[in-house]
Amino acid sequence: MKKSILLIAALALGASSSFAQLTTRQNDATNELLGARPVKGDMALTFGINLISEDTAGLPLENNLSSGSVLTFKKFIADDAAFRLGIRLMKTAYNYKGELDSASQTAAGNGADINITDVERKESDRMYLLVPGYEKHFSPSNIFDVYAGGDLHLGFSRTVDIDNTDYRNGDKSYSTSKTTRTVVGLGGVVGFNVFIAHLPISLGLEYGWNARWRLGGKTHVETENTSGGVSTNNDYYTQPDDNNGYTSLKRKEFAMDTNQNVRIVLNIFFSGKKAE
Repeated sequence: MKKSILLIAALALGASSSFAQLTTRQNDATNELLGARPVKGDMALTFGINLISEDTAGLPLENNLSSGSVLTFKKFIADDAAFRLGIRLMKTAYNYKGELDSASQTAAGNGADINITDVERKESDRMYLLVPGYEKHFSPSNIFDVYAGGDLHLGFSRTVDIDNTDYRNGDKSYSTSKTTRTVVGLGGVVGFNVFIAHLPISLGLEYGWNARWRLGGKTHVETENTSGGVSTNNDYYTQPDDNNGYTSLKRKEFAMDTNQNVRIVLNIFFSGKKAE
């Protein structure tokens, strides 16, 4: 994080120097182009660092090149309008299923339980996030670029944990837990860019208002245990920071606040047009 902040600070100093050069330069007979200002068809790689750590209604949209950051892109659909897109796809999975016999268990040693005949283990965690958005730009200046827009956040995650064991005497211990979560968010944003000389780079800041709905988040637990021919089944729900087991459970969260996602934003532009 410190390295990322230092990089953006260095770019900001470069932007200030370029700004001073542009504003003090004497007019001459040449026509200055708009430099790096994007036009319809251009695209950008977008990187951002959050300056606010509050999470009252924070929505994930940081891309500081760290693991788990949202990949963020931009395409100009008009000279003064751009489509934004953020995406994150994450999944981890581990599972195995096996049969055992007493001879192999004895040979394995290390405290292996020779009474076990079958085992099944499964752990999986996945999270998908899609953030489409839109920007409307107001100033045609090649120094400052002011814009406003909005983002729609759609997130889904699911965690599964299965632990099943069968024993030679007919006993068994089965446990399955599943947790699903859905996040829906709206973000209104105001921001500005400063174009750095004639480089295809801009550095800016954006901030705004967020509203976030969290649905689900409860864990469904099913257990089946057999001991001495007697079976015990349980089917219940739990939730974070709560030791109770519920036969039914509905939960949702809502939060809304301003300036929950204040970000320094770096854009690297490139042309989406084919060379003639």
